[in-house]
Amino acid sequence: MKRKNFLVLLVAIGLMFTVGMLPASAEVIEKSDQWKSFLSVYGWVNVMDGDIKVKGLESDIDYSWDDFWSNNKFYFGAHYEGFKGHWGIMVDGFYNSFEVEQEHPGGVLPGRRQVKVNQTFVELAVPYRLTWNPVVADVFVGGRINNFYTEIAIPSRALKRDDTLTYVDPIVGGRVFIPMTKTWFFGLRGDIGGFGIGNASDLALNGNAFFNWQITQPLSMQFGYRALYIKYNEGENEWNATQHGPWLGVGLSF
Repeated sequence: MKRKNFLVLLVAIGLMFTVGMLPASAEVIEKSDQWKSFLSVYGWVNVMDGDIKVKGLESDIDYSWDDFWSNNKFYFGAHYEGFKGHWGIMVDGFYNSFEVEQEHPGGVLPGRRQVKVNQTFVELAVPYRLTWNPVVADVFVGGRINNFYTEIAIPSRALKRDDTLTYVDPIVGGRVFIPMTKTWFFGLRGDIGGFGIGNASDLALNGNAFFNWQITQPLSMQFGYRALYIKYNEGENEWNATQHGPWLGVGLSF
């Protein structure tokens, strides 16, 4: 896929300007006693660094920017949130599929690794809006479903291990929106989860810094930088890695 996903987003942004430049405001953070919704699609260009284990077979994972543009198969994200007064709902989903090949000099079975990963994250949270002035501030609780298909192969030894992990991380967090102008605001979001509850990860940390530009009354563009760290250890399967990178999205308020 290389840059195809990002090109689709850029085309969508270009099409927004054909709608007409109506008076705009950052609707998603305005106070309302009526139910207000926001829907967006986005692409997250992320790299990864860490260690993984599948059915006892270990591998480093060093997925660089060059690897992303060369070996990413598909990536897509969507986000919805609705608010009425202080209470709301947030739903977010992201899918990522990639392959990487690299040396693994240490461990019981050293040798060149071929790693394939398919990731799906689905997040559901209930936010509570604390204040609208001078900044908009929310706290939220929820859960994030994590689904990983991971495959590690050592071609020189004709050895391959693969498995699928699915688990739910409880999460708690907060976010702030800082108005800059009538049509721009800056946002910060952070959450922590997992806590080793049940089969959840030992620790999950998620952080996001972004800008929102309200181009027309219903249409907006968002761009920022996100980092996600997950530490998971269950039997012969481990995931201890950080993903981070810029993202770009287009949204609709209604």
